[in-house]
Amino acid sequence: MIKKLLLPFFWVVSLFVVFMLSDSFTDKSLHFFGIAGEREQSISFQYPVEIVQIFSAEGKDVAQGELMLEVKRYDLNNDLTVLAQEIRGYELQKQETDSTIGSQLTGLNAKKQAISADMDYQIHILELRLKINADMMNSISVSKLAKADLADSVELNDLKRKRYFLIQGVQTEIDRLTEQLNTQNRPIDTQLKALLQHQDELRRQNVNLKVSAQFDGRVGSVYFKPGELVSPFQPIITVHSRTPRYIKGYIHENILNDVKVGQAVWVKSIASNQHEKPFKGVVESLGNRIVEYPERLKKNPLVPAWGREIRVRLETLDQPLLFGEKVQVFLENPEHSSQWFSIFGEARASGRNVLKKQMFTEIESSSASINANKIEASGILWNPKEEHYLLVSDEQYKRQTSIFIMEEAGVISAGLALDADDINDLESISCDDDYIYVLSSLSHNKHGRLKRKRKKLMRFRYQSQRVTEQQDIDLYAVLKQLSKQSKKTSLALFLEQAMTEHSLDIESHLVLNNTLYLGFKSPFLGADKTLIIKVTDVNALFGGTAPKAEIWRTINLHDPESGEPMLLSDMIQSDGQWFFLSVSRSPVKKSVLWHYLPEKGRLKMIQQFSGVKAEGIAYRPEKSLLTVVFDEGNNKSSKYLSILFPRI
Repeated sequence: MIKKLLLPFFWVVSLFVVFMLSDSFTDKSLHFFGIAGEREQSISFQYPVEIVQIFSAEGKDVAQGELMLEVKRYDLNNDLTVLAQEIRGYELQKQETDSTIGSQLTGLNAKKQAISADMDYQIHILELRLKINADMMNSISVSKLAKADLADSVELNDLKRKRYFLIQGVQTEIDRLTEQLNTQNRPIDTQLKALLQHQDELRRQNVNLKVSAQFDGRVGSVYFKPGELVSPFQPIITVHSRTPRYIKGYIHENILNDVKVGQAVWVKSIASNQHEKPFKGVVESLGNRIVEYPERLKKNPLVPAWGREIRVRLETLDQPLLFGEKVQVFLENPEHSSQWFSIFGEARASGRNVLKKQMFTEIESSSASINANKIEASGILWNPKEEHYLLVSDEQYKRQTSIFIMEEAGVISAGLALDADDINDLESISCDDDYIYVLSSLSHNKHGRLKRKRKKLMRFRYQSQRVTEQQDIDLYAVLKQLSKQSKKTSLALFLEQAMTEHSLDIESHLVLNNTLYLGFKSPFLGADKTLIIKVTDVNALFGGTAPKAEIWRTINLHDPESGEPMLLSDMIQSDGQWFFLSVSRSPVKKSVLWHYLPEKGRLKMIQQFSGVKAEGIAYRPEKSLLTVVFDEGNNKSSKYLSILFPRI
């Protein structure tokens, strides 16, 4: 009886195994091969330079932001000399032109006076004649007198008209020359202005240039020594990654695959121990064409092979791969995936590029009137006096701008009773003395409009959830005023361009010792530098005093793996040490937490977050604890993460 029952069971098992075998031999693959690669930074300039100092040696490890090279433009002094002579020539030519016009004006004014005097004399003679005729009226015939008066009157009128037109003609020429003398649109003035602007630009460039490492790496080659001259575009120093940071793989054109951008994969060297654990990576890009395999990946070098190119970014920073090493890339974790012949196979890896969920905590609400899913966290602040966090959202809650009180465990207990009808799109929050400061983004909305409520910097005092004082200023107007103070400063030009192009976007600020620091998310200064400015005397600013500001720092917040510029989303300071949050510009979400020492100019990555968007950061010195909040989007609870950072 038992044998009869077992027979159907084995038939079912056999059929299942046959099915799995047939599926395994279809043209679908769960792995492919690739080659480990690296990033490389080659330092060169598009103009000739002279080496001032080299701070790195071949083989030395460098950190992102570390100073490597200092050069100067040795050709600019000669250019400035030639340009100064050219400007002097134009200035002399202008003086000569102005002198000629002045002489012509003097002659015309003299001519005008002479004409006026001559014509006035002739008119005076005729007027006397008419008077004499009137006196002789009784001694001559009336008819003769009438004829004489008529002739003299006609001649007098002709003289007056002639005087008017002669003087008017001379005056017209005087006006033309006067306008020509005073105008600034003459060709010589335009040429002189262009030369002076070029001179200012060359003077700006005629300073020492310093170059820092774009990523953590190792110096490859140093081709020059201090004092040597370098031709344009000639490499001076090369820097490469300490270990491979990406895999360039290929999937054969005849193989089906389900690879997607952002998908998690697992990488293993084909030469490593089979018991060695694979390390994780993320598919960063997929080729949009079929290309030929590299020689090393072909089974037979004599037989052409074609496939789709795939770029994988490695998440593990301490992996033992060598540059150029051949690796195997799995779409499922080899440690967790089941074998094809297993009846009770485990679930396949999801392929999503996220950190472990237990590392993040969802922000919840203990108040019945507050729905945590409707809050999109954009900034956070720890208030030690009240012993709770203040959380701001860049979206209005129930059509009102709100600031929320969040307890230590990440639970929102209440909304702050704040009169915030004049401000919205809150992006950052900070404190200085007894004041809490909140800032709008100052950015245009999706319809290209900049509303009044998005221009504000507000500050307030509160106690026991009650606001005791509140003020706000139009910060956009303050920056507009700064852009017009001096057109020759880098800050003024930066602000003017950002406002003209509607690219201004500020998501981070802090007030420290009555000084306002503004971190610009957009635009970059130059091609890829994040700009931070400081505005002095915040109290005076709220009192209506004209602002004073300067550029504080320019920071290279580049992705440590791809080297792409990232966007600043928040910043804080504690005991002279700064922390920055940056987010990726690409559709694949990624955030980086940075530690910065301004005195040393040292920038170091603390942690990366894949698949999430970090928006705000707070610090609790008494616990050496950093708290980061993440915006998960509309109708999703924002998250937070606490990180121990005991170095402060």
